Amino acid sequence: MKVPKFPFLFFQMPFWDRIIEILGFSALIILWVMTYHFQQVGAELMPEGYDFFKNPSEYWASKMTYTIPIIATILYVGITAYNTKKKYTDYPISDDPKKAEKLSQINQKLWRWLKFMLILIFLLIEYFSFHSGSGFGTGIPNWFMVAFPLMLFGPVIYFFIEFSQNQLD
Repeated sequence: MKVPKFPFLFFQMPFWDRIIEILGFSALIILWVMTYHFQQVGAELMPEGYDFFKNPSEYWASKMTYTIPIIATILYVGITAYNTKKKYTDYPISDDPKKAEKLSQINQKLWRWLKFMLILIFLLIEYFSFHSGSGFGTGIPNWFMVAFPLMLFGPVIYFFIEFSQNQLD
């Protein structure tokens, strides 16, 4: 009996795809831990009964601190679920099943890289936000304005070129 191959299972992925999945999940965990840590540090910095803007109220970040990790987690789970489904765009190539499989793998790699890069971007934004808000930083640095589009569109351009080259073979 032939065992079906599920390309989305972790142990059936190629080695570097597993590394990217581990890095993405680790970045998500670090985002949650960092958010929790900085919220505790921020609560200690503020005088009791005042918010970040020195207005009398509860701690300034208690309602909004976990917004970015929640959004990042929803994106991570959503992209992971999307990447596990067979896409209808994979079916039109009936001439060469090997080519269809290769293009499907490239598509899955693209989504893994995008997932990792999005979590990394959220991690950097959260880091710079906390440092700016606590007075230890000066905001998002200028290099991030260059790094952000490269991190987001670099994998898209790379995998688009790889996808195009494999379609022409």
